[in-house]
Amino acid sequence: MNGHLLEVAEVLKESEVFRLSWFDAEKTIIVTEILKPWTWEDAFDVVPLLNRMVEQQPHDVYTTYYYHIRSIALLPKGGMANLRRLLEIDPPNEKLVIFVRQDNLTRQLMSVVSKVYGLNKIMGKYRFVTSWQEAMAQIEAHKAQAT
Repeated sequence: MNGHLLEVAEVLKESEVFRLSWFDAEKTIIVTEILKPWTWEDAFDVVPLLNRMVEQQPHDVYTTYYYHIRSIALLPKGGMANLRRLLEIDPPNEKLVIFVRQDNLTRQLMSVVSKVYGLNKIMGKYRFVTSWQEAMAQIEAHKAQAT
């Protein structure tokens, strides 16, 4: 996590806190870059838009959340019910959701949340990696399995 924005094909929305983009011109990878600590208001600003963009595609899409600064919390403070509302939105063509962070707490937190809220069915598509290169490798591996 070096703080530099990714080179992307198309920026869909940006603020001081996040940038939502199509990573590739084919619109198979959508990325939310989280630049600063974010609030639930920010999350509810970007995630529904992201899901609409994914649903509009006639093909499979891979969603990534790239945290630029290690100290940014995975989730805004408070409100586990908000997290559940966001997780329950599950576009059928969204094949993987990958969080790029440099910690293991993310994986542990999401495991607990999925058990508490009974979201194991959709949590199977969530991946937690520590670099952008790992995220791209996860996507390539998934594509290879699908063919």
